[in-house]
Amino acid sequence: MKCSIFTVFLMGMLSPARLDAQNTLKLCPSNHHYLMYQEKPVILITSAEHYGALINLNFNYLPYLNALHKEGMNNTRIFSGTYVERKTDIKFMQYGNTLAPQPGSLICPWERSNTPGYANGGNKFDLDKWNERYFSRIKDILKQAAKRKIMVEFTLFGNQYSDGIYSYSPLYPDNNIQGVGIKRKNGFLYFQSLKDSALVARQDAMVIKIVKELNKFNNLYYEISNEPYNEIKDSSLVDKWHVHMAALIRETEKSLPKKHLIASDQAIVDNSNIDIANYHYVHISNIPGFDSLLRLNKVISMDETMGSLKDANPDNVRVEAWDFILHGGDAYDNLSWEYTTEKPQGTPGADTIRKYLQHLQQFISSFDFLRMKYSPGTLVRSPGKAITRVLAEKGRQYALYIHHSKPDNAVPDVSQFISDYVAEIASFHDTVTLSIPKGVYRVRWYNPAAGAWYGKFKVLKHKGGDHTFYTPLFTTDIAMRITR
Repeated sequence: MKCSIFTVFLMGMLSPARLDAQNTLKLCPSNHHYLMYQEKPVILITSAEHYGALINLNFNYLPYLNALHKEGMNNTRIFSGTYVERKTDIKFMQYGNTLAPQPGSLICPWERSNTPGYANGGNKFDLDKWNERYFSRIKDILKQAAKRKIMVEFTLFGNQYSDGIYSYSPLYPDNNIQGVGIKRKNGFLYFQSLKDSALVARQDAMVIKIVKELNKFNNLYYEISNEPYNEIKDSSLVDKWHVHMAALIRETEKSLPKKHLIASDQAIVDNSNIDIANYHYVHISNIPGFDSLLRLNKVISMDETMGSLKDANPDNVRVEAWDFILHGGDAYDNLSWEYTTEKPQGTPGADTIRKYLQHLQQFISSFDFLRMKYSPGTLVRSPGKAITRVLAEKGRQYALYIHHSKPDNAVPDVSQFISDYVAEIASFHDTVTLSIPKGVYRVRWYNPAAGAWYGKFKVLKHKGGDHTFYTPLFTTDIAMRITR
């Protein structure tokens, strides 16, 4: 792209710090459904570990990041250490679960004290002393991820799910020498609330410390809390706490060089301080429909799935990821159980999923997607018992995806919970009709599983209006590219 004389002059006037600040992961100014990194559009697609890369000293994050980079993955999700799991919480994983460190291998924002008594062995935490080794570790993770063009979603807090799991958090009163936290039946329900002022003060201090320490990194965005509504009876308490935390991040960065995006999982997604609306699974009961979320004019992210290698096979993951991105999402993270403390580089044979996701990245990146939006109105007739998605810039470019899966309802009932799609492994030959303006177009079909085009492109000299397309014979799913 050529620069005007004014642009060159302006760039020269900007300080190096100001130029560097522009390189942070941010919303695209012209289309807030998409992200930009280093001034280039980016879609985040990955198959990542179970969020313990930072807090588990037995996890070697370098081979893990190398494995992601090798397969074209560009995102990972990391928990801060305020939420810690036990050996038995994911029974089939045991200590292979990176969020369940073995005794002595947990590292948190706070130093250990000289007082024994932490629930999983070792001394209690001293909330008055920051752990510089912890901050050195997260800074190196961010540095190494940036070298590999991997973005990091840093999750500050998490639903504690039960009093038993909460009893492993450093912010549980028995685990720190200050006695800060909530110890009573169902006390975990108030971890994400403003009820306990002493606890909130420590949470605030941690957020401020982390935000200041990590401000220089470009490849970073924050999530306030993981699955905040699970088990919660009073969502208003959670919402007020989220509003407080989002404002705290914004206020802390106000005087700092860089401004980072803030994501929220379900809670307060319509708040002006929230840039990314995170959701888990294909559809969660009693949440707004996906099309309603798109009207928020924010990035929509699926940052957790059911978990491949156990709960979902490669074909299920493929159709789920393709469906989400071609529906207008911009960040997809398949939770993969393959990354463990013993095998941080992943499990041989599990790379099929990453290949499928790489095909998706290649396909969607072949479009000028910043100009596109989810366009169900373009779809006049779709195949029966299949889901069809269309992204379009009217009259210029169209990305279409058809998949045969269960369930096959493109718009789930609001009360329906859909953990994942189950791909139908069968052959299909479909027709689909689109409404397209007059023009000359190139049309080509794509195989999402093979990552290959079906033959050469065909030229469509279209008079305008409806046009019916006929797919080649395919298995499970197929995509189409139309460009003017």
